[in-house]
Amino acid sequence: MASALKLVKRHGYRRVRLDDIARDAGVSKATVYHYFANKDDLLTQSVSSRMAERQGEIERRLAEKGGSVTDRLRIFLGDFWALSLTAESGLWQRVVMAEMPAEAPRVFAAWARGLAQRWRFIARLITEGQRSGEFRRGADATVASRFILSALTHQALLHVHLGVRRIAPCSNDRLFRSSVEQWLNGLTHSPRTASRR
Repeated sequence: MASALKLVKRHGYRRVRLDDIARDAGVSKATVYHYFANKDDLLTQSVSSRMAERQGEIERRLAEKGGSVTDRLRIFLGDFWALSLTAESGLWQRVVMAEMPAEAPRVFAAWARGLAQRWRFIARLITEGQRSGEFRRGADATVASRFILSALTHQALLHVHLGVRRIAPCSNDRLFRSSVEQWLNGLTHSPRTASRR
């Protein structure tokens, strides 16, 4: 599974064959077929497993840390941002957007389910913050969770991986801090209150 993800990130979905994956993993093609029906089955299970593993790791870390919802959101988003900036993530985002929806819809769906799980996790934290009074009750947790992850993902993709920072410079740290601060401000202040300032 690790070989499958590594090779697809490096070469794209179309170019990688099951033979390549088996060779990289040091097993026979027959061994791969013993566990997986085909390349899509292997990649679907690999993506599902990896995303669940990463989500489980961060949820355990946040549970151990404790603290306010804001503190936990900052940690979660900081980890997400750091991961989004890696070269590996940039390669994966390109493959997911360019090839997967049309050529490997089951693999894309596995990735999308992992993304939706992250949205739901953030929405649960926001709802927890609303119950405790940390965030305003009128904030839409579902939309807010989608908004922040999409903003960070696309800024990493455009700014870092596609090189837009050469045309419109801005530090990675500033992009992250300012985005998260503005987003958290929207969760704590009503739009009417914010517009008076």
